[in-house]
Amino acid sequence: MRGSLRARIAVAAALAVAVAVSAMAVAGYAIVAHELDRSLNLGLQREVTRLVRQEQARPDSWSPSGPCVFLAAPACVQRVGTDGRGEGDYALPVDDGARAVAAGARSAYYRDVTLEGYPVRVLTAPLAPGTAVQVAVRSDRNAESLNRIGVAFLLAGLAGAGLAAGAGFVVARTGLAPVAALTATAERVARTRDPDERIEVTGTDELARLATSFNTMLVELRHALDTAQRSLSAQRRLVADASHELRTPLTGLRTNIDLLARAERLTPRQRFDTVEALRVQGTELTGLVNDLIDLARGDDPEAPAEAAEDVALDRLVADCVRRAQRHWPRITFESRLDAAIIEGAPARLARAVTNLLDNASKFSPPGGVVEVVLRDRELTIRDHGPGIPAEDAEHVFDRFYRAASARGLPGSGLGLAIVRQVADAHGATVTAEAPEGGGTAMRVRFPAEPGT
Repeated sequence: MRGSLRARIAVAAALAVAVAVSAMAVAGYAIVAHELDRSLNLGLQREVTRLVRQEQARPDSWSPSGPCVFLAAPACVQRVGTDGRGEGDYALPVDDGARAVAAGARSAYYRDVTLEGYPVRVLTAPLAPGTAVQVAVRSDRNAESLNRIGVAFLLAGLAGAGLAAGAGFVVARTGLAPVAALTATAERVARTRDPDERIEVTGTDELARLATSFNTMLVELRHALDTAQRSLSAQRRLVADASHELRTPLTGLRTNIDLLARAERLTPRQRFDTVEALRVQGTELTGLVNDLIDLARGDDPEAPAEAAEDVALDRLVADCVRRAQRHWPRITFESRLDAAIIEGAPARLARAVTNLLDNASKFSPPGGVVEVVLRDRELTIRDHGPGIPAEDAEHVFDRFYRAASARGLPGSGLGLAIVRQVADAHGATVTAEAPEGGGTAMRVRFPAEPGT
């Protein structure tokens, strides 16, 4: 069915009322017809009973009514013998059934006939041995009453259906007001692209719950838009920062490649130094690209997530410390690792721990000590270097951020950003602290085990 929901509800209400009223009218019509017919028959029965009693008391006390020309009330009456002949003028038709009743071979019965152009109901009943009595009244009055009642029922049904349609429209308009508000809000959001619109919620019925759900959806939409905007801004910032960071190693590579192009003019020592510079710059460039790839994958919500598994964090940290010892032979690593099992991606966790160890080693003096402690699901990596200036403490985990004291050291400023990204992905928190005695302590606190 086409049209608005309000119109459909109004039409449905009208049809339902029309069907109900029609059913009630038909039932009422049938009941009234039955009662009128029963009343007509009772009147004839009472007249026959009176005549039988009168016949029994005084057989010759009454006479037939004569011709039933006007069929006046209460009834037209005549006696009928077994031969079919009656006393007086024959106003009522006599059939074989009447003779059978007079002979006692049949019980009383009703018969509808037409007399003088009028419909007539005739009751033929036994009166005395060998005699029957016929009583008749006009029955067209019942038909006229039924016609008037039928017309009244029809008009009442039409009026009820009209009132139901109007009431249905009013009820639909009132009941669907929240739906109209929801529709208007959705259209405004689609037109203005502003998810800050809200629907006023009243009551606790299904429509109120629908409005609440729609408001919740708008809140989630605003959150999604804000997240997407932040992600887009972060991507743009990442691209801009990466372009800036790539410019320096690429410039150095081009310069050294140009030098090698005139290798015949260089001394062996100069060629060796140039090749070593190319190797260092290539390594730095590879590290930067790998860091960018890791950050981009971590930011991409559609990137396939690494499978999570139970990880023995103490063993993972021990492996990372052994690799760091080989990479930083001049640094001493002291480890105190308690057993800890966490759920996570081993490769990403290893990358974060390695970055923390490299960062601590890079800022430690030659022969310095890096302390690695794992206790109560908290990993602490401390160096004894110059520490973090107070003005840089809140930025050390930002991408491409490098403190003034670190700008002369190798690195791209992405290592600690990757650490925070990995920590966030595992529900952990990472902080940088300035402990007593100098240096820097990086703490990664993993969430407690479920049920503890």
